[in-house]
Amino acid sequence: MRSPGAAIAAVLLIGTPGTTVRAQQDPCDTIVIGHVVPGDGPDGARVVIAPEPTPRECLERRPVARPADRLPLAVRPEMLAYHIDSFAGKAISVPYARVVGVLLPGVFLVDSQKELPPLAGRRARVLVFSRGRTLRVSPTELVGATVTISGVARTLLGIAAEGRWPPALIPDTVKHLEIKAAILADSVKTPDGIELTDGR
Repeated sequence: MRSPGAAIAAVLLIGTPGTTVRAQQDPCDTIVIGHVVPGDGPDGARVVIAPEPTPRECLERRPVARPADRLPLAVRPEMLAYHIDSFAGKAISVPYARVVGVLLPGVFLVDSQKELPPLAGRRARVLVFSRGRTLRVSPTELVGATVTISGVARTLLGIAAEGRWPPALIPDTVKHLEIKAAILADSVKTPDGIELTDGR
């Protein structure tokens, strides 16, 4: 038996019927108490173990996980594009993203890296905004490359509401390019970990 959120240490309980054995351990861990209950015969005694509640001062000093401490969700571009409503607003890491075009400095388009390119009408592309940072490579070098993107998933409507949407990217173009989601990127790296933005 254990109390929520507390670790119970393994202890050796030795005693005679009617005695109480207390484990020696960190006072901010669960204290395990063994009550020796007599049995019908000399070998019939048993130990009943129950955790003692965690002291209040230990609860107050226990670190609380914050959203910023959580690891980002790893998701491929295609999965992000098709399930953007589930990922929107969450910190994500997007590996195996193939750059298919650069629209503006700091704004480029990716899809999932595959051996065969997706057929027209079945493409799931993601628009990447590098959060005001400048790319350290030219569009010619970037297009066709595989990158890993870290940032926050955004719906297309959310990016437009934030005022980041490129005016030249009209609805017909979005439909033609099959853009379904966006990323507000904090980092764009090569597969070997080289940062491709200026990091400002």
